Amino acid sequence: MSIRDNKRRTFKHLLAMKNLLKTIAFAVAFTVVFVSNTFADDKETKKATFGTGIFASKSGKIHINLDKYTDHNAVILVTDQKGTVIYREVVGKNVSKFRKALNVEDLPNGEYTIDVCGKDGKVTRHFQLSEQPAERALAIK
Repeated sequence: MSIRDNKRRTFKHLLAMKNLLKTIAFAVAFTVVFVSNTFADDKETKKATFGTGIFASKSGKIHINLDKYTDHNAVILVTDQKGTVIYREVVGKNVSKFRKALNVEDLPNGEYTIDVCGKDGKVTRHFQLSEQPAERALAIK
């Protein structure tokens, strides 16, 4: 065997090892991407059990919109700064769309919290009632 043959054989082995390493690296990268996408899909599914829209109207009412994507109950709570429940409503399993306009005209000035709780999540919004010189202001934070 000549030196040339040994170099060719070594070069072929190196080339084969390089191709093998590329194949292994590709397989590992593919597995990581597949597994991470699977976990991301699971998290997105858990987050999307309900959607909410909470806003104040010019008439001084708070509108609560709830769209449920599962057949689980949801609870809507309005509490004052002391934690006293001002309003509570359970949205049943069979209700997929819920709309409510809350009249807050008779509530005293202060900080309030709206919690919409579902099986897999909770949405919290805060609002403040205060007297303005000519009118009452309502702001959702």
